[in-house]
Amino acid sequence: MKKITAFLFAFILCSGAFAQDKPVPVTDSEAGAILEKAGAKYQSLKGLEADFTLTTINPKLKPQDDDSKYTSNNSGQLYMKGKSFKIIMNGNEIYCDGKTIWSFSPKAKEVQINDYEENAETFSPTKIFSVYKEGYSYQIKEKKTYQGKNVTVLELAPMNHKVSFFKIDIAIEDGTNNLLESKVYEKSGVRYIYKIDKLNTSLSLVDSFFIFDNKKYTNIKTVDLR
Repeated sequence: MKKITAFLFAFILCSGAFAQDKPVPVTDSEAGAILEKAGAKYQSLKGLEADFTLTTINPKLKPQDDDSKYTSNNSGQLYMKGKSFKIIMNGNEIYCDGKTIWSFSPKAKEVQINDYEENAETFSPTKIFSVYKEGYSYQIKEKKTYQGKNVTVLELAPMNHKVSFFKIDIAIEDGTNNLLESKVYEKSGVRYIYKIDKLNTSLSLVDSFFIFDNKKYTNIKTVDLR
């Protein structure tokens, strides 16, 4: 679940807008323009499907240790539309229609239901291109070639120093405004790297796709925590 929470945060950048009644910590107008264009694109989509790889890098206990000892990789799928999302990862499924979130474990034959509430450390994947509008400084870190594509890497840093991470780097493809990679830097030294392996932005997903349907399953336990 820790990885899922980190995943939700790393994909903060994908649509909805914050209210603008508070001062915006603008630090880089070019970076803000890139985020604005990407946000407009993702907000307009009728559906999105992304295959991703999550790489978790833990700090070494000994400098001479091999990097692979502290590195793990997991793959997953993300579906998104507006404020709704669905994540499939490590055999588990998370559904969210923007108001309610269902966490389903087929192996345990259990689904947990909660009211969905965003906070300083947990965001829906539908917010990553708007989070910068409130409580973040942002700037262009570098321009480079990534997977044969020209990208601009943006660095976002939270103004709230109580959160567990100190910055996020996101790589956005020039021209298409597609998010290709996101890195979350935890204060503990742990890094989460999310690479988009495949992206389909031409889907048309119905609202019910993001609601867990227990009628499709038999003998599952429902834990309603609302």
